[in-house]
Amino acid sequence: MVLISDQDIHAIRKFNRYYTNVLGLLNQHIYDSPFSLTEVRILFEIHNTNNCTATILQEELGLDRGYVSRIIKRFEEQNMIEKQKCAEDGRSYILHLTEQGSAIFRDLERKANQQIEHFLSDMNKQNKEILITSMQTIERLLMEQTESTIIIREGSATDDINTVVEKQRLLYADSYGFDNSFADYLHHTIDTPIERIWIAEVNGQFAGCAGLVKENEETAQFRWFMVETQFRGRGIGKTLMQAVIDYCREQNMQRIFLWTVSMLTEARQLYGKFGFTLSERKAEQLLWGQKLSEERWDLELL
Repeated sequence: MVLISDQDIHAIRKFNRYYTNVLGLLNQHIYDSPFSLTEVRILFEIHNTNNCTATILQEELGLDRGYVSRIIKRFEEQNMIEKQKCAEDGRSYILHLTEQGSAIFRDLERKANQQIEHFLSDMNKQNKEILITSMQTIERLLMEQTESTIIIREGSATDDINTVVEKQRLLYADSYGFDNSFADYLHHTIDTPIERIWIAEVNGQFAGCAGLVKENEETAQFRWFMVETQFRGRGIGKTLMQAVIDYCREQNMQRIFLWTVSMLTEARQLYGKFGFTLSERKAEQLLWGQKLSEERWDLELL
């Protein structure tokens, strides 16, 4: 264990206070605009994220649902954004910047660049290079430190499965309003012999999971995939997904399939990125206290 001295702690806290003040100067009045820093970040995410939804904004920026909802409503009233009903889930809306919103965003970007130019204008070339290199070094070291706290371990079908089921129940009840019948369904899924479970942990705390049930020697079903809300945006879902796919390839399986519901927009986007394709969609029905359309997605490995 590395010994951390009082001087180390003091130096980091001193730098943090100073850097916070610098950021405050740069972001003062958010480039002389009427928008707060959070509002600018939301505009940035809507502009740069394909199929952006309110849920994505909450998860990526770590914001309260009600707070995001109020900002979106105000932006809509000011004709800065427009909402388009999601084709797969009628209760979700894709957010787009209007022409006016895009013009405001471009102006904010221009002013942000001007502020940085002004900030660096009196600095000589050598010092600018030192500053940029130092920033990149800080980013790299902190990223390595953050990533080193995330582990993916093989779970136990006896010791971990109850935790997996309970975490799933809580997530879908809190985020999507699923009723107690979903818990009954989850318990039924573990009756099938489990091929493997993966558990993601951050500093020893449960952060997500994924599981696999072998249907036959060529085909496996992907199950119990989730990432806790507070740990999203760190690539945990992608890492879990890759671990499952790598394992199936090592076992010479030919395909993976999964069942999901159309309302899980973000998960469906991730499946698509990994090559899964929608192969079956059932008619909408009342399921787990919600009107849902079940979908099957398949990934061919060979």
